[in-house]
Formats: sequence, structure tokens, C-alpha cells
Amino acid sequence: MSDPSPRREVVHGDAVAWLAERPGLVDSSVIATMPDVSELGVSLERWREFFLAAARAVLLAVPDDGLGIFIQTDNKHEGRWVSKAGLVLRVADELEVPLLFHKIVCRRPPGSLIHGRPGYSHILAFSRRARDDAAHPTPDVLPDLGVLPWSHSIGTRAAEAAVTAVRRLSPATTRIVVPFCGIGTILAVANAHGFDAVGIERNRKRAEAARSFTLEPDAPASVSS
Repeated sequence: MSDPSPRREVVHGDAVAWLAERPGLVDSSVIATMPDVSELGVSLERWREFFLAAARAVLLAVPDDGLGIFIQTDNKHEGRWVSKAGLVLRVADELEVPLLFHKIVCRRPPGSLIHGRPGYSHILAFSRRARDDAAHPTPDVLPDLGVLPWSHSIGTRAAEAAVTAVRRLSPATTRIVVPFCGIGTILAVANAHGFDAVGIERNRKRAEAARSFTLEPDAPASVSS
């Protein structure tokens, strides 16, 4: 008998509250792309408080043998950079959750002259028990963002890098939880790799889209990793 198709559940609600009620999720890893200050429509200080609380909720929800992965793009606010990667690293240090790897995804060709939104994103992976596998090295810089299904998307190749890291480093994981799942890019990639997936999204229209989102034909969807 063949294995059942991977399941997908999308919850319309508050991702931080959802995670806080479920510390130490069983057989799960978490891949988060937390919203920036412009998406929340609050002051920078309020956003910073929210972001730190969300990062803390993610890392507390990840079981010891799972991965907590953050895919984040830094912001420029009133002429000054706000480092989302730095904020995540601060929370991980406070909770004493080790960093497994830190990768850069190019959003623009290297050397591009831009102002405002940066030409790169961060992928940071943390785990209390998992360790990176030196026998299977992976690139620290991903030159291709992949397909962008919507304006705030992380790109399909960034999602692919995160999901394949879970496959490689956390054999116990059977489900990927995606707070702030947007329209479901990571959910679709997780399902394509055989993982069950749960997304949490506060925007009702995006939550509805995430329940049925599928990858474009040319998007990464290999299950051979």
C-alpha cells in the first residue's frame, strides 16, 4: 500500500499565540518568516517587541531534535538598517539554542546598486540536539531566489533550502510548522518533500490561498534530497 499524501492544515489566527500554547511540538520542525514593520503597521518599537516575542515562541516550540529555521530579509527604517538576523540571534543566545548554519540568499544579482530593501535574505537554522552534517556540505550563498509567488514571498529556492535542511538534519521530523505562512509557499514545498505541514496566518485571504497553493511547474520540488 502506498503512503498517504502529505497533509496540510492552515489555521487562520495569531501565530505567536498558537506557538505559545504548544511548546515542544512533537515530531516537528518550524520554518518562520516573520513580518516586517510595514506589514504590521505599528511603531518600530512595537514591532521589535513583537518580533522578539515571535522568535522566542518559535524556538520554544521546537523539540530538542527538531530545527527552528528563520528566513528573514533585513529592513531599512528611516535611513537606518534593522537587522532581523541580529534579533533572531539575540533570542537564540538568550535561550541557549545553538546556531547550526547561517546562509545568504541573493534577492538581486551580486553587485547590484540598490537603495532601501536589501538584495539578500538570511536563512538561520537552530537546534538543541541536531548537528550539521560535514559529510554533506551545502553552499553558504544561494545565488537564485527562485519563483516569487507574491510580493512578500521568500522565493521557492529559499524555501527549498530550508525544507531540505530539515530532511537532512532532523530525521525525526514528519511535520513542518510554518507560522506567518502567507499564501503557502513553504507549505507547498514541505508537502512536495513528503512532510505534513501546518501553517498559521492572521490574514484571512492569505490563509484561504495557503490551503490550496501549489508550486509552479518550474519551481523546485524535488523529493530526492
